[in-house]
Amino acid sequence: MKKIVLTILSIAAAALLLCSCGNGIPKGFQEEADDTSADVVATFDYGAMAALGHPRIMITADGFKDLSRKLKKGGPEYSTLRKFNDIIIKRADEIIEKKIVPEYKLDESNTRLLGQSRRALEGLSSFAYAYRITKDPKYIEAAKEYLSIVCVFKDWHPQHYLDTGEMSLAVAIAYDWLYYELPLDVRTLAHEKMVEYALNICDKQWYVTGLNNWNQVCNAGMVAAAIAIYEKDKVLSTRIIEDAIPSNRRAQEAIYAPDGAYPEGYGYWDYGTGFETLLLKMLDTAFGNDAGLSQTPGFMGTAKYMLYMASPNDGCFSYADGGSSREVPHGGMWWFAAKTGDQSLLVNELRLLNEDKYTGGEMQRITAAIPCFIKDFPIDASKTVKPDKEMWSGQGIVPVVLVHTGWNFDEGDVYLGAMGGGAYHSHGHMDAGAFVFESQGVRWSEDRPRPSYALMENALREAGGSFWDMAQNALRWDILLMNNICHSTLLFENTDGSVKNRLHATDQLVALTTMEETYDKPECMGAKFDLTPAYADQVASVHRTAQIIDGKVLRITDEVTAKPRMAARMQWRMMTGAKVEVSPAGETLSKDGKSIVLTAESSDASVKPVYASWSAERPAGWTPRTWDPSNADFTIAGYSAVVPAGKTVKFVTTLSAK
Repeated sequence: MKKIVLTILSIAAAALLLCSCGNGIPKGFQEEADDTSADVVATFDYGAMAALGHPRIMITADGFKDLSRKLKKGGPEYSTLRKFNDIIIKRADEIIEKKIVPEYKLDESNTRLLGQSRRALEGLSSFAYAYRITKDPKYIEAAKEYLSIVCVFKDWHPQHYLDTGEMSLAVAIAYDWLYYELPLDVRTLAHEKMVEYALNICDKQWYVTGLNNWNQVCNAGMVAAAIAIYEKDKVLSTRIIEDAIPSNRRAQEAIYAPDGAYPEGYGYWDYGTGFETLLLKMLDTAFGNDAGLSQTPGFMGTAKYMLYMASPNDGCFSYADGGSSREVPHGGMWWFAAKTGDQSLLVNELRLLNEDKYTGGEMQRITAAIPCFIKDFPIDASKTVKPDKEMWSGQGIVPVVLVHTGWNFDEGDVYLGAMGGGAYHSHGHMDAGAFVFESQGVRWSEDRPRPSYALMENALREAGGSFWDMAQNALRWDILLMNNICHSTLLFENTDGSVKNRLHATDQLVALTTMEETYDKPECMGAKFDLTPAYADQVASVHRTAQIIDGKVLRITDEVTAKPRMAARMQWRMMTGAKVEVSPAGETLSKDGKSIVLTAESSDASVKPVYASWSAERPAGWTPRTWDPSNADFTIAGYSAVVPAGKTVKFVTTLSAK
């Protein structure tokens, strides 16, 4: 493996190279011959883009000069810009000092090269940015080393095209931002591999018609490469960019309409929408507009969705395959703030920035884009602009309501996230009706994150199934954290009291639950969901209303109608990390020195809730499995009740401070 080494000779060579002519192009600069095809005017004016020269991916040469001037200013309005500048350059130095380099190595399930593509993206974008700001030739050497490694890989693993998408973006940024500093052989190699490993094969990939984060990430990577090499391959580059617009628009319409609720959840918003903002910034910089993609219904509203998805207790509403339940930074939010001029969108991001949370994690690989986003949007890092509302709700594939009673991030803030939706959608779980709840600085109701993909893929493959099969009887639903057993929602027992096969329905056409009403008044904030489709043949109907009352109390109202000839044996379940004490009058939940009380009332005096708690481990009667992570630190609080056949009973469950 080659090492990143800066020798005296390389410094001297780089210094000689950087002795530039008056027009800004270094002396002795050489480049490949340009494509002599005519520039076209289609969705965009390609000749105007070519006239920009390099760089032009998210920022131009004049943009970097303006950025450098603003970084040198001492005013507080550029303090945020300076913070990000320091973070990026520090990370570039760390990568060089620690000799972190990409290698062709798939993950544990032999499925992805994605970790290495992300390493390349973080390194190359950091090196390219650091050089443009400091002019230190060590960053050129580091970029050359990375390019010489990834561009001699046998491919960029098109079997999992996200790997190709992120690698293509990485190489394109380095090629574009360092165009006049990289030697001809390195640039030529990078150009050839962007064409061979990405652009020549991308139209055969399923992401083109896909309606999830793959479309956003892969289109961003392909468009970046096409913009970077346009003068060398005009016809190919034009086709790639022109095809990307309708492809991405279809995905946006499916994902964000009508209000911006992201169906794949918190972590995938970070991924898909983060790369979407990169794509939009690329188009706007190169062509002066984004072909109206940013005005797709629901898209601009999605920033508020993500703002309210973060909870006061350094957590988030972690439904679906959304990743960790801990709050993480979101690079894409800076694009939305700059685009709208709304600094309140950054209330979480500025807090995380000031707590040094932007110095690690996967999304740091796009941190070099943030100065491009906010260069013309001055932000004082010490000033917070709080949102003016306490609730956000949005319809969509997975409708959600999010209540955030304060923005002080202290024990006085109360938080509720509740959802509809269904299991049969990209990255879905059987979590319709689930909710998270925080008060007194404690998370009482949990939505635990799914196990690692590689672990699950290997385990289910060995058992003869697939983690990505979402059919009703697929092994995916045998994983406790994927099904409704370990989510804070309702469960209906069999007549013998067992819960075997009592899962949510997954029919992709009819099993999506909906949000029927919302309530947005200070004394009552929340929403009502029709959960009936999730329970298919188990009950006649189920409606759940989740509300914060008077800014303090959580009230869950469940209206259950049993089938005419079958009683509904209901379990009201809430996944919690608290200690649960059960009594005939209710339950007391205790955690971190705080307590709340859970009580329930029935509209039918003959139907009495029987308080209980259940293990969060694998239920009796289920086949023993090795793939479930331990839930030993969690308990399921709640109660059981039997709704007589043909009857409707309303249950009102309250969680309030003790």
